[in-house]
Amino acid sequence: MMTAHRFCFQGYGIALLAALVLLVTTLPGRAAAPVAFTSAYTDLNLRCRYDNTDVPEGSDPPMYCTGYGSYRLKVSFSALAADIFVESRNRSFSRLPAEGQAPGYTREKGRKAEWRLADGKPFAVILRAFTYRTGPDDTPDFSCKVGERLVIKGLEGFEHIDFAVDAQTTPNANLRARQLADDGYSSAGSAGVPPA
Repeated sequence: MMTAHRFCFQGYGIALLAALVLLVTTLPGRAAAPVAFTSAYTDLNLRCRYDNTDVPEGSDPPMYCTGYGSYRLKVSFSALAADIFVESRNRSFSRLPAEGQAPGYTREKGRKAEWRLADGKPFAVILRAFTYRTGPDDTPDFSCKVGERLVIKGLEGFEHIDFAVDAQTTPNANLRARQLADDGYSSAGSAGVPPA
């Protein structure tokens, strides 16, 4: 009889301990700390340099712009325009936020790239991109901008962040672009963790 009671009390003790562990681990105060979102900027007027290393004969050298963390911007030139890529320094990741831009894109006054950071780690880049009037021979007329947008692209692990905000019609377009990036980070949950 004594053994049955002891077994019963041990069973209740184990159940009580399990309930306490569950209660402690689900308390609101135990939730993960909120993420702090901030921005860092690359001034493209000052932080971009041509790289003539290993450039084939007759090709235009690319331009590299200092980024943030393990990322940078690469400006690739074709005969007519410039394409702006975001890439990791080891070139394992590359994404095209803005294509067909004016060749002097990085020299336009005040041109910057905005890096969105979560707890100090980059997870997205925001760039201003333009559309241009088309000339009579179907080539872009870079002297006449007809559209302007903020392009938001997620970095490695956050490729699902892929938005554009019309900078001409959206009130507080910069704020809206940041919000879309941050919402994209939050929706990734624990799946997306930016590399250090």
